[in-house]
Amino acid sequence: EEKARVYAPVERKDGVGWKELQAGLSRIMQDYCGEYKGDETLRMGLRWLNSIRESEGARVYARNPHELARTLECFSRLTVGEIIMLASLSRKASSQCLDFKRLDYPEVDPPEWNKFVTTRLESGEVKVGELPFKYWLLPPNAPTYQENYERHCGR
Repeated sequence: EEKARVYAPVERKDGVGWKELQAGLSRIMQDYCGEYKGDETLRMGLRWLNSIRESEGARVYARNPHELARTLECFSRLTVGEIIMLASLSRKASSQCLDFKRLDYPEVDPPEWNKFVTTRLESGEVKVGELPFKYWLLPPNAPTYQENYERHCGR
């Protein structure tokens, strides 16, 4: 199945080239996930990325191994773009240290958002979670680096 997906662009003789695919993807990321982010804009960007995956992505062609590699890079960038937008949607606060600006959440670094926001794909669905800063020093781990080192390295 994966081999068929990877080599599908080689089987096509016309359609969309990798440069057009990359240009469209870059434009969507610039327009919908730029310096200032908002919920509605990010959701619209996700719809556009999905549209590109279903239309242009299904018609992209590659004439040689170089173009195939560039096409596969575009698909990876498409996935990374989705991840970035989903992660941006998950963080409901602006942050100075992250240089992250949400127009719909203008308060910068509120205390309740001093945490890591995690995202993962589980059974085809994006799951959002959170971890406190320095979670590796909280139970069940030891409260210091030295104790954790000794515990895990057997010294």
